[in-house]
Amino acid sequence: MSNTTTARRTQAERRAETSAKLIEATIQLVSEQGYAQATVKPICDRAGVTHGALFGRFATRLDLIVAAAAEVSRRQLEHFLDNIARLPDIDDPAVIMPLLRQSARAPINAVWNELLVAARTDEQLRERLAPVMTEYGREILAVAEQVPAMQKIPRELRSGVLWVLIAQSDGDALTRLPFPSEDMDRRTMDVFVTMLQLYVESLDRLPS
Repeated sequence: MSNTTTARRTQAERRAETSAKLIEATIQLVSEQGYAQATVKPICDRAGVTHGALFGRFATRLDLIVAAAAEVSRRQLEHFLDNIARLPDIDDPAVIMPLLRQSARAPINAVWNELLVAARTDEQLRERLAPVMTEYGREILAVAEQVPAMQKIPRELRSGVLWVLIAQSDGDALTRLPFPSEDMDRRTMDVFVTMLQLYVESLDRLPS
């Protein structure tokens, strides 16, 4: 192998390492301080790189934000799959629902919540996030369909059920994290698991 090839590979590795640092810094800042505070200077300071290094890898701050959103999606799916693999029974909604709550309340999920709130009034952010969100939705559904509890629901209804579950979990995270209540956590989980179980049972009674 030539020295030129080795040098090129090393340079590529350095660039990848810098990009990873910038993405990680962006994720941390959005999670800890919010989208508006994740500007170029704080990101570069957190990553330990110069402004030139950032713009040498991402054309704009928005490009970096979108890359961070994609990385958050990847980590969330990986984390959920790891947790599913450890469960003794993935056929029971009472076991699955706490995992959804845990994922929604994870600090990294705050990144998506922050970006979605910001995208409501930021048209450019909304347009750039749309394809990432669409792909994330497809991947979430593909993961969910590996769970036997979801397989009890007709295929044409699964995406609707899944998004109801995600919306409930994200809404719960937005209220319960700043205002925790173990008693309310228990009550809402009992209610939602019961509702899901009754819904699945009702499908069995529908005429074919």
